[in-house]
Amino acid sequence: MKNDSLTLVIPVYNEENTIENVLTDWHHRLKKWDIPHDIIVINDGSTDNTNEILNNLSTQWDFLHTYQQNNSGHGAAIKYGYSLACQFNNDFIFQTDSDHQFTPADFIQFWNDRKEHQAIFGIRYDRQDPPMRKIITGLLHKIIFDIYNIDIPDENIPYRLFHKTHLRNLLAVIPTGAFAPNIFLSILCFKSPDIKTKSIPVKHFDRPSGEAKLIRLGLLKACFQSFFEVFKFSYTLNEKLEFMNSKNEQDQYFIEREKMKK
Repeated sequence: MKNDSLTLVIPVYNEENTIENVLTDWHHRLKKWDIPHDIIVINDGSTDNTNEILNNLSTQWDFLHTYQQNNSGHGAAIKYGYSLACQFNNDFIFQTDSDHQFTPADFIQFWNDRKEHQAIFGIRYDRQDPPMRKIITGLLHKIIFDIYNIDIPDENIPYRLFHKTHLRNLLAVIPTGAFAPNIFLSILCFKSPDIKTKSIPVKHFDRPSGEAKLIRLGLLKACFQSFFEVFKFSYTLNEKLEFMNSKNEQDQYFIEREKMKK
């Protein structure tokens, strides 16, 4: 009986100082835990040496799959990575960032709970972000609670594990061009009666180098866009949940039928 396998999705933009260490840490940790894995890296139009580093590593590591896109933003890179990951044969998909603000050590808690939950989310404790980001996160939390009546501990955290079949159906109903697709994945998971979720505290660190991609006016503009998208999404939530849950039921039927054949 084969071990469950994992596809790791990592978007990257101008992380020449961290990307090799991040990939090395994840690979060594997953190998230590005997988790078969592939790593997908989406290079979102980096202008530093990130692309050269990735090209060099991909010739050495057969588990590393690198993809390029024109600079389209973090959200677009994540969604592209998820879509690619759904085409791999691995059972589970995990997404994290490339800035070394999280540790692979916390992942084993997620992996150990994968059989009981279709979606597992991190919660940043002792969050090492500037005050403005923390304020905006708190405001987003309140908006989602008021509109959707759900309490999501960390709506947009880039540290989350999905069962592939469920993620594929989730991706089919999130808004096209969403600035922050992880927010909508969180809302759908916490609202769906057919998706069992769990939240686990994870460590969060200062950025070891570089700076946050969204700063000052860019950050505020991004926030207003996200808030508007979250509000607009509420009008179509129920029909999206019905469609998604219907697809999940179909998938489960075919899975059970295949088991019976064996």
